[in-house]
Amino acid sequence: MTDALDKAAAAVDDASAAASDAAAAAADTVKAEAAKAADSAAATTAKAADTVRAGTAKAADAAKTQTTKAAEATKAKAAKAADTATAENAKAVDTVKAETAKADPPPRSMDEIEAELEATRERLAGRIDDLTDYVKPASILERQKAKLTSVFVDEYGGIKPDRVLMAAGVVVALIGLGVLRSRRRHRD
Repeated sequence: MTDALDKAAAAVDDASAAASDAAAAAADTVKAEAAKAADSAAATTAKAADTVRAGTAKAADAAKTQTTKAAEATKAKAAKAADTATAENAKAVDTVKAETAKADPPPRSMDEIEAELEATRERLAGRIDDLTDYVKPASILERQKAKLTSVFVDEYGGIKPDRVLMAAGVVVALIGLGVLRSRRRHRD
């Protein structure tokens, strides 16, 4: 009976050792696969970041071209608006002069009216300066860069992996389509 118990205990010890070895081997396999997955994710993220940087540069160039055109058009409109405002101011001054000449007691003096007109001119000049600053290519480029950055970077400065992966997926899909098209062309 003691022999049977000893054999059973030895069998349990052997089974326990085999289970421990199998668990250790499984843990090593899981660690190796996790390391491979982490390396693959890091490589994919790096490629996606490079792709995003290249796309950002192209978008910035396109935005710069568009903003230059928009700035030129806006400058012309601003100059026309300034000319119109000056003409309207001159017309208003003439009207006020004519009205004050007709009225018995003048409600305001000429100095007051001219001061008001000067204040209006300064206000218009300030608005035109603000508009000019707003449509400068550098300002527009900064706004566009901020918009594009906000798509891929969160408010804490970290990368939004879901957006980067989507962009990388689109790039990979486009490259794949290009390869398929070139293969089809070479077949024909």
